[in-house]
Amino acid sequence: MPSAPIILNVNDDLASRYVTSRVLSLSGFQVLEAGTGAETLALADEQTDLVILDVRLPDMSGLDVCRRLKASPRTRNALVLHLSAQAVGPGDRAQGLEHGADAYLVAPVDPEELVAQVHALLRLRRAEREVRVLSDQVQQQRRLLELAMASAADPIALYDGDGTLIYANQAVAASRGSHHVHIPGRTMDGLRVLDPQLEPYAKSLDLARRTGQVQRGRVSLSSDRGNRHFEYTMSPATGPTGAVEAIIATGQDVTEMRNAEDFREQFIGILGHDLRNPLNALSMSAQQLQRQGELSDRQRVFTERILTSAERMDRMIRQLLDFARARLGAGLPVVRSRCDLFDVVRGAVEESRASQPHREVLLDVRGDGRGAWDADRLEQVVGNLVSNALKFSPPESPVRVSAEGLESEAVLRVHNLGAPIPEDQLPHLFAAWRRAGRSDRERGVTAGLGLGLYITEQLVKAHGGTVQVSSTQAQGTTFTVRLPRG
Repeated sequence: MPSAPIILNVNDDLASRYVTSRVLSLSGFQVLEAGTGAETLALADEQTDLVILDVRLPDMSGLDVCRRLKASPRTRNALVLHLSAQAVGPGDRAQGLEHGADAYLVAPVDPEELVAQVHALLRLRRAEREVRVLSDQVQQQRRLLELAMASAADPIALYDGDGTLIYANQAVAASRGSHHVHIPGRTMDGLRVLDPQLEPYAKSLDLARRTGQVQRGRVSLSSDRGNRHFEYTMSPATGPTGAVEAIIATGQDVTEMRNAEDFREQFIGILGHDLRNPLNALSMSAQQLQRQGELSDRQRVFTERILTSAERMDRMIRQLLDFARARLGAGLPVVRSRCDLFDVVRGAVEESRASQPHREVLLDVRGDGRGAWDADRLEQVVGNLVSNALKFSPPESPVRVSAEGLESEAVLRVHNLGAPIPEDQLPHLFAAWRRAGRSDRERGVTAGLGLGLYITEQLVKAHGGTVQVSSTQAQGTTFTVRLPRG
């Protein structure tokens, strides 16, 4: 239970002091008494809530006592109520308040009025304390936030609703060195004038301000370490009216990652093109030997092995080139024309049956398979999915392929039995460079480049479609492709 407020009652008139103390005690307050200014200054401390102070004391002015109480760190938070029977004029009251008093009453005062005034002043003191506590908490949180932002490894900048830079952490300056222009107080328009390289960044900030939507992008900027590449995210904060009042921008230096990706993808593109010439020469030579005939059984086996390996290498090169096109360009190109998806599926299934005559591949088509698609690219999709199904299913089990023509789209499904795809791998199944051998399901399976499903998804997306997979122990694995008719 909280203790009663402590009141110091100061008056050199014993009778008046007794009456006041009696009224306050009966109202539940703890009352201390003093008869002089010196006693007041000695008794008052951090626990004192209120000082009821006579203006005229025998050793010093009550006004001076009030001033000294308010000036001392020990007692500056104590409230002061002047109570005087002699200094009762408007000027006296004004002088008392100017010296720091919180209220001024003229004696004699009605007991109820005195108690009410004391309660009002104590409510004020409690409110002030709560404000101070909240202010301290806010200041502490602000210090922690500023410390966290200042020490963050990635660049962080804060703008107001007008696009003026309010704050930029140390990483902003460190990321660019002497090329740094992000100085608080500068507007985004001013920054883009100082550094034209910031133009795409500035446009994203303008868009975030206008729309209130998160903006993401990339920007290349000069620095003391050469040209650097940054990815940034701009998150607007809106006020009660819906207007953008602040925008926080965070960045990440992706220079090393981007350089590595560019090198790998350019290398793949060059490698794919340069490998094709000797591979074509190898295939043509083997085919020529077959056409000439007069080969021994051993020579015929070697020739077939050369052609089979060359065909596999050609598929891998095509995958490498498709991957490079997808990553370096704007996706895989498709050339749409009127075709029948069912014919494409039949051709891919027949090719699978011919290449693996010991396996059973079942086909079911329903509805109308005609639409505007790239037939060659769709053959790639079907071939990849059927090949994948054959690779990861038991030899004695069939692979089921179905194609259905609906009103606005065609749906292709490729199903196989066998060990399901682990649940933790499903979100990454269509990622590039996903190699075999990652699970029990893939043991004993010949490792490829890990690009087949990635390219499949890219080709389906290029047609405006989707590809999804479901995989369970009971139902097996099904890849479902949905293609708008175009």
